[in-house]
Amino acid sequence: MTDDVAGRVIKAEQDRIRCLLDVDRDTYERLHAAEYRLCNPTGAVWTKSEYLDLLTSGRVAYRELELTSEVDAIVGTDVVVLRYQCVIELTVDGADIPRHEAWHTDVYITVDGTWRCAWSQATGIMDLPAAAPGSGT
Repeated sequence: MTDDVAGRVIKAEQDRIRCLLDVDRDTYERLHAAEYRLCNPTGAVWTKSEYLDLLTSGRVAYRELELTSEVDAIVGTDVVVLRYQCVIELTVDGADIPRHEAWHTDVYITVDGTWRCAWSQATGIMDLPAAAPGSGT
């Protein structure tokens, strides 16, 4: 049962990623809960309608958004939490955001029998120099 739910929600997440790339409004509406919030790597939080407006106006345009890891899932009775890595390349308000890796955490809830994303958090992965031996980090 748990694997079946996890599989359905992972499939929904893959469809959600595709709808962001394609700016598929119907799929977006179906897969995002009314209370949806995205916390993007800058720390800004967008509501469902704000994010859709940014996508449909072209102010946010994904050129690439692709999974690069397996999707981990924690499955509860009416909540599923997904975590995975992906690569992202996009334009925001005319500024090119170069291709980079990020962690994604998405919280899905079931609404009228449909799994919908309620919260998303994207965290950029930075290449940092290795800490010097004995530095305590």
